[in-house]
Amino acid sequence: MRARQRGITFLGLLILILVVGTWIYAAIRVVPLYLENMKIASTLEKVRDEYSSNPGTTDFMIRKAIERHFDIEMVNAISDRDILIQRKGDKFDVTAAYEATAPFAYNIQFLVTFDKTVEIPVR
Repeated sequence: MRARQRGITFLGLLILILVVGTWIYAAIRVVPLYLENMKIASTLEKVRDEYSSNPGTTDFMIRKAIERHFDIEMVNAISDRDILIQRKGDKFDVTAAYEATAPFAYNIQFLVTFDKTVEIPVR
């Protein structure tokens, strides 16, 4: 009686390793961009918490606080000048909108777009 064959061939294993390895390599290249974005989002939320109860808040004060936090967190993707601060009535809208690229292989790159907005109420 003939036994049934089970398992994966060597060629199948190589193809599986190639596909999984490509996805892991892509993740290794893109994850730092998301970690940097998490630092930026955290900075905006910290600044919102600092100035939400401050009655004399100005856009200059917000920008300086963002600059200090970027220095502490070592944010390199954007600078405090790239942050858009707009006063709309009784609040400030603070927006960090930017694009980041990560090289993949040869002339292939990943382009990731980030956009984070927080509202800081003015009292």
